Amino acid sequence: MSETPRVPMRRDAVANRERIIDTAEVYFAANGLDAPMHGLAAAAKVGTGTLYRNFASQEELWRALYDRHIALFDEIAERALLIESGWEGIELVLDEATQVMIDRRIVAEVMRRQAINDPDYRPTDRWVGTLRSLVERAIAEGMARPDLSVADLSAAPLMLGAVHTAAPENREWLAQRMRALLLDGMRNHPHEATPLAELPSEFHERGSSIVKRSP
Repeated sequence: MSETPRVPMRRDAVANRERIIDTAEVYFAANGLDAPMHGLAAAAKVGTGTLYRNFASQEELWRALYDRHIALFDEIAERALLIESGWEGIELVLDEATQVMIDRRIVAEVMRRQAINDPDYRPTDRWVGTLRSLVERAIAEGMARPDLSVADLSAAPLMLGAVHTAAPENREWLAQRMRALLLDGMRNHPHEATPLAELPSEFHERGSSIVKRSP
């Protein structure tokens, strides 16, 4: 009797692994990175045996999430390098990396935890190298301030991504204003101030809290 083909089993294994990672992003964002693995297995609709065959520990799963996020940032940075203007590349990185931080709320915590667990694992070096090229190009163009650093650009999406903690009705205008202020701070001086998105009327009147939630 001929052997049963193994390809479909491998495909099932790959599908299970990807489903676990997809579910883990949502599950950990809602429950924290230390949430129990059996809860993740239930959410992913796989058995605990399947879960642990793919990821023997939470740390392995965190690293898989980390690798996925780094791949997203690398792809953004590589596209930014293809833009002729270094400054426009900086704007693309800021906008798209910030959107990743907002859409995938667990990114910052995964990166922090991975750095603690395995500080020698540094695929982010690719990201830093690409951002350095963008910063150097924008400075040479005269668009970026000469003391702008890679650390500044790398930190900016983390700062802007924090708008997800604001009340939903405040996120859009707040993100627009913070983006304009950050970019103006990175520009070479002197330059005209970028017009800011209009404040909602209640902020003009009484400085309402940006973090209050709608009823």
